[in-house]
Amino acid sequence: MSVVLPSSLVPSQAGNVQALVRPALRGVMPPLAAQNPESCALRLDLNEALFQLTPEMRDRIGQVAAEVALTGYPDGSCTELRKAAAGFFGVRHVDCMAVGNGADDLIGRLCGAFGQQRKGCSSARVLVPELSFEAYRMAAAAYGLQVDSFRFERNFEPNLEALESAIGRTRPNLVFLATPNNPTGNALDSGALKGVMKRNPDVMFVLDEAYVAYSDQASLADMVVDFPNAVCLSSLSKLGLAGLRLGFASAHPSVIQTLNKARMPFPVNALSQAVGTMLLDEFAESLMQSAADTVEERERVLEGLKELQKSSGTFRVLPSQANFHLIVSEQAADLHAALASKGVVVRRFNAPHPHHPLASILRISVGHPHENQRMLAAFAASLAGA
Repeated sequence: MSVVLPSSLVPSQAGNVQALVRPALRGVMPPLAAQNPESCALRLDLNEALFQLTPEMRDRIGQVAAEVALTGYPDGSCTELRKAAAGFFGVRHVDCMAVGNGADDLIGRLCGAFGQQRKGCSSARVLVPELSFEAYRMAAAAYGLQVDSFRFERNFEPNLEALESAIGRTRPNLVFLATPNNPTGNALDSGALKGVMKRNPDVMFVLDEAYVAYSDQASLADMVVDFPNAVCLSSLSKLGLAGLRLGFASAHPSVIQTLNKARMPFPVNALSQAVGTMLLDEFAESLMQSAADTVEERERVLEGLKELQKSSGTFRVLPSQANFHLIVSEQAADLHAALASKGVVVRRFNAPHPHHPLASILRISVGHPHENQRMLAAFAASLAGA
């Protein structure tokens, strides 16, 4: 619904500041959640974790929050939180860690910090896979960087040769790669990736590990410290603590220093710092056990989807290293609508044209066992036309 402003609030042409807005920001940015489901709908479109706060955790959060002095500014360097995060993510030194208001904040900060255009180029450039997290494009547009995309997973499998070819063709400032990737669920081979990074020392590689707790691949959070052209992003959001808005970057100290120059004085509020530090120090095992339980449930759901795939033959479900499954189907739009009509909301993406790979996929988050059973029943009914 459009909003009609009083004439006094409509800017005159003479003073229209919209003329100052960069072209990339004048269009409508793709929403992160396009659906507006009923409140009773089962939401399996947001990749939220199964983690639940225990009474002990709630008590400790209350105790810690009560001790936070809200009258003063928080610690701008987030020292205690960085120490706790370095231990949790296995990074060798606190000076190799930076903290942001969620990983989104750090994605934007990277675009700002490493956004100087190359000599002879009209603009700085960011390279992202065609199937990837929307925030990379959104941050690049906000900071005035040109976005180039490439077919990294043409057959829904990572192709590092395609990556290296795209780097040679576009000469980007930054390359954003999620591992495991959203929405395909694939993790990258670290050995092959190291080779690409070594052969392109003037490109900053940003490796987003938001879903790494659900993967059987080892984290790259400490490995990147040895590379002056790499950053690893970590997060608590996909571990069940999205409300804290805590994201982390690990990298060579020189990269961390640059990132710190690009931040505002107080990047994370005092409450999130205190509660996040406590949870990482005291309940790390519980967080990781919840992820392990999700992996077990993910595999159970995968078997259920495979059975439906065999009987239907109208879709494919792909193995996943994250907390979701990817469905590939020429009838993705109809299947999405059928599930929604049964109160099950899964993720359908905004495809730029009907033949784009986004048009033929759905992403289904792993929920609690009873939620997954409801989803599987709705899926079966939708395939049967019931």
